Amino acid sequence: MTSKPSATARKKLLTVWPQKGGIGKSFVATLLYDHLKDRGVPVQAFDLDHANSTFRRYVAEAEFIDTDVDGDKLAVLDQLVHSLTDGDARFVLADNRAAGGEKLERWLEECDLVESQERLGFDLVFVTVLVDDKDSISQVANLVETYGNRVRWLGTRNLREGPRLPIFDESATRKKLLAQGAVEINVPCLAEITRNRLQLANLTVSRGRTAEQLPVLDRSRCVRFHHKMAEEFRKAEALLFS
Repeated sequence: MTSKPSATARKKLLTVWPQKGGIGKSFVATLLYDHLKDRGVPVQAFDLDHANSTFRRYVAEAEFIDTDVDGDKLAVLDQLVHSLTDGDARFVLADNRAAGGEKLERWLEECDLVESQERLGFDLVFVTVLVDDKDSISQVANLVETYGNRVRWLGTRNLREGPRLPIFDESATRKKLLAQGAVEINVPCLAEITRNRLQLANLTVSRGRTAEQLPVLDRSRCVRFHHKMAEEFRKAEALLFS
């Protein structure tokens, strides 16, 4: 049985990348949110996608931050830091938007947040969703080139199309990520019919395990999937809870 994280562990600001749409960022964010809640740690979630707000539909307690603003108004994102420094949250999880996701990068640069982690008392963790899509891989490569070992990396391999990611696995981007100490976990395939029913009901996988509105087979799939993800997240124990 996994013990509860120590109260002295460093706080974490978790942001989900890249800005490519349709690769499963919001789904990965819900899985990570469920895992942190299962571990009993205070977590504050934010949805930065003004167009779809997919994450907030699944996690109703998530707060919305409208990043569809001019460059001089990006201080709206300061709330991410305030939730760590002024509130009770030990984790802040932000699901990045798709098109226009560079706003988050501009904000990081504007307030020099990467270089201020130690002074503010938390770690920046980039949660990258990894798929076999060249545009997405290129965006991740740019992130690694920009931030390198100045942030921590959690690579989530979205295996919705099959058991491997042949393009990503052979890429220079993966080698660079691993060289920066990235921890990789796998997100297994969940049956499309179950994913669709969860989406229609606005349920995370964790909540789907006991949701009466889901057929029993879908609940069983959610139980199995949730157990698999718990095993995968154990690979990131030191990254998340050190």
